[in-house]
Amino acid sequence: MWEEEIGDYPVPFRKQGDEFVHHISTELGDDGLVNASGTDGVSPVEVGPPLSGVVSSTLLIRPHPDDEQRVICAVRGDTRSVSSEQVEPWRTAVTAAAAAIGKRNQAYAWQAIVGTAHGPGVDRLGQLAGECALGPLVLRPGGVCMREYLGHRDRIDQGQFIRYTFPVIVTGRINTYAWNAAEPTAGWALRRACALLTLATGSLWISRSTPRPIPEGGPDWRVPTTVGVSLGPVPDTEWTGKVPDGTAEFSLGSWAMAAWKVLDDDEDLDVAVDAHYQALRLKDDGHPSTAYLTFVAAIEGFGMRLVQEGPCTCHPECSHKKGVAEKRFQKALKTVMTNSQVKRLAGHAYELRSHTGHRGTLFGSERTFGYPGLRLTDFPITVIFESQMLGEIQDASRRVLLNALGAPAPKPLRSA
Repeated sequence: MWEEEIGDYPVPFRKQGDEFVHHISTELGDDGLVNASGTDGVSPVEVGPPLSGVVSSTLLIRPHPDDEQRVICAVRGDTRSVSSEQVEPWRTAVTAAAAAIGKRNQAYAWQAIVGTAHGPGVDRLGQLAGECALGPLVLRPGGVCMREYLGHRDRIDQGQFIRYTFPVIVTGRINTYAWNAAEPTAGWALRRACALLTLATGSLWISRSTPRPIPEGGPDWRVPTTVGVSLGPVPDTEWTGKVPDGTAEFSLGSWAMAAWKVLDDDEDLDVAVDAHYQALRLKDDGHPSTAYLTFVAAIEGFGMRLVQEGPCTCHPECSHKKGVAEKRFQKALKTVMTNSQVKRLAGHAYELRSHTGHRGTLFGSERTFGYPGLRLTDFPITVIFESQMLGEIQDASRRVLLNALGAPAPKPLRSA
């Protein structure tokens, strides 16, 4: 085994390391490099050998110990001695790749389909009223009433049901060096769009497709008229996807259009909005107790700006911080509730949150997820928790976050 250093290069290791490796692969004429290993930000990255050709050596890329804007590269081989035919191709490729960083970007347009995630029947929210902007994204109605055959996601012995929804087509643009670098950013943007749609409408929105690049000026995505396969009787008539006359419509307020930049500028609020969205995903996925905990966390996360940490006063030399989490929760609630309302909700909310967070206690029907629902003779806490408490904390979280984003007060949600 031998190793030969070939120089240091002006590449910010953390920020542009992936782009650097992409350009090295391109320079070697490969679609990829065998055994490209990741890093913890300090350890070296090893890439190679190329998928084809005579080069069997690998390249080690190390962060420079004294300069975060540079990397040190070395070639490693398993032959008895250093060979120029194993070193020089790497040197040439690395030199060209370092010079290419930031200079080979191109615009990628992408699209994806999003929709609501509720049960059988027709989605009463209806369709998006018209094309609109949501931050850097463009949303437009899919123009289709989509029929979907759904059953329990894990089992084939569950009855199937039919639902009808009105998906939305999302379009975005990213300027970067390769689509595989753009895809995670597009996925993040799609999640935020779903989170804001969820806050705005009170219905859970989810991505119904992965983001895909589209040719500039090429055809837009089309929403399918039917999804899934019926396991039971098929309706007599073929479904065309035509939107029924009189279908309800909704639009996004001006606050929603501005919310993207607000979240860009306020990291803590961004985290809280994402937590609210994650809580709804957990609820929809059959995890009501964990969802409850996460709704509380979303409210508490917003409350961080309202109550600052302070030193413990148990004795003059104590270095611990005072526990302020519950105070933050209460202060956040007070932005949209009266003192008596806060007292009533906070009295049990934080206790439930703590039992789940610190003991793993489950208050809902998680232990029988996928089986027939609650009965009147079930243990009272289970019935009350899912029929009242969960919807109550969800409504509180939504109200706090909408108020923080400058949205008008929403109508209270029906109990879940």
